[in-house]
Amino acid sequence: MIRALLVLMLSLAAYPACAGAWLREHKTGFLAFSGTVDENGETDGAVYAEYGLRPKLTLGFKGDANLPQGRLGEGSAFLFARLPISTGNKQYKLAYEIGLGGTFGLDFEPMMRTGLSYGRGLSIGETSGWLAIDAAVEWAKGDASDIRKLDTTIGVNLSERFKVMMQVFYTGTDSGDFFTYAPSLIWQPTPKTPSFQIGVESDNGVLSLKLGIWRTF
Repeated sequence: MIRALLVLMLSLAAYPACAGAWLREHKTGFLAFSGTVDENGETDGAVYAEYGLRPKLTLGFKGDANLPQGRLGEGSAFLFARLPISTGNKQYKLAYEIGLGGTFGLDFEPMMRTGLSYGRGLSIGETSGWLAIDAAVEWAKGDASDIRKLDTTIGVNLSERFKVMMQVFYTGTDSGDFFTYAPSLIWQPTPKTPSFQIGVESDNGVLSLKLGIWRTF
């Protein structure tokens, strides 16, 4: 278990759903690392980064990898561009995303990624929060299966230091449909320090511990 936790802290995991329809501010960036380890000692890792290159253009990178013990890992990596869709004076935001990358394992499979994101702020009494829905299709160039994704996040700002999130991730392929449920707590000690994430994930009945770190710059 100790070895698994050490691997976890050194690995990178699923990016946080705090981007989506909200573009990064011009000349600012965001970087997130996190990792999961399940009850069987298997670890997953990935990284997410984005930068506001222009007021209406965010560039980024997202990648994930499965790190099985004693076996070759597999995962995916994409470079992407996100642009806004005008909504006038509506209370919600929309954005679309185009990316290039692919999946890797025994072989590399080139893929193109297209996505559409919806986001809006929430108000519950004196408490604020947000709702984000991110839909994407990763199109395979060869004979591999296209991948359909739908990620939903509801977050609540408990205070200046603490937030809670409930996320549901859907992935659809030719081999079936898969759902992951992921509640987590985000803690930022001070406005100038990174935020730390701790949570759990339930994937097909398998529970995992999730730890992460977020940093803006």
